[in-house]
Amino acid sequence: MPFDQITFVIQGPIAPYITATSVRRLRSIFPGCKIIVSTWEGENTQDIEADLIIYNKDPGSTIFVYSKRNDAIPININRQIVSTVSGLRHVKTKFAAKLRADNILNKRRMLEIFEQFPLRRDDYAVLNNRLVCSNYFAKEFERGLRVPFFFSDFFQFGEVEDLLKVWDRDLYCDYDFKSTLSGKKQHKHYPNDSVNVEQKIWNHVARKLYPYELTDEHGDHFARRQSYNFMINNLIIVDGDELGLDVPKRLRQSNGYPYDFITFQRWKWLYEKEFLTTKSTKLKFKICWYFSLIIKTFRKGARLKLRKTLTPIFIKVRE
Repeated sequence: MPFDQITFVIQGPIAPYITATSVRRLRSIFPGCKIIVSTWEGENTQDIEADLIIYNKDPGSTIFVYSKRNDAIPININRQIVSTVSGLRHVKTKFAAKLRADNILNKRRMLEIFEQFPLRRDDYAVLNNRLVCSNYFAKEFERGLRVPFFFSDFFQFGEVEDLLKVWDRDLYCDYDFKSTLSGKKQHKHYPNDSVNVEQKIWNHVARKLYPYELTDEHGDHFARRQSYNFMINNLIIVDGDELGLDVPKRLRQSNGYPYDFITFQRWKWLYEKEFLTTKSTKLKFKICWYFSLIIKTFRKGARLKLRKTLTPIFIKVRE
């Protein structure tokens, strides 16, 4: 793929030294590419040599959840939507990569991976082509149970049209604190477990396959099944190290045991099971993965599933 057919959209608040380094690194690794920095009014961009710098009005943080201490827990989803979409709308090339302003991409590996997995099932193809996504905070399991639509929002590479399908959407509204639930972790779908922001993003993208709003972090069987169908036919999930994606230390994660995160090795294993007759995933990894599944199911999953089953019954009895 010619580098001049790729635009990098670097979004978010400027990270001192990091964002400027990111731009320079992209220039050296992808000569001829276009670079757009989409940030906020008042940000210092003096040392950033991008093709275009967009200064957006900051929409502020968003509140989905209040803690048991009644403290609002702010997240930056609307900020991410505004800065990403603003940048993508200025892209003139067919392909683009969405990159956080505090991340640095050090490899071309995404280009090889993008063309490496062509097989798909039309019934589940929501996007024109697959997106290459990092696996930061891309979870397959949470507290011993599978979770649907929990894919990463850090980095994506693919067709601009597909990236806009992910990010071009209405902004989220704040959840209003309810005094009747004071002292409880409250949110829109209380008493269910709160849905994570990544799940909200990808649940919306996959609405063709799952036309419902996710109301619990762990979803139901249909949500989990359609999440799998969406992932295996529309995404390629890749470890940050494999992509060459450098993130702040506070955001790094372990991709080994207990295998809660979806890794490139795990995704390729699922791809082989779905589309190929030849298998290349090592037996040792498969054994370790299944062993881990058994352990976390007994340690946490079974107990959590029981709680989720009994909670609605207890609430009904109290009423």
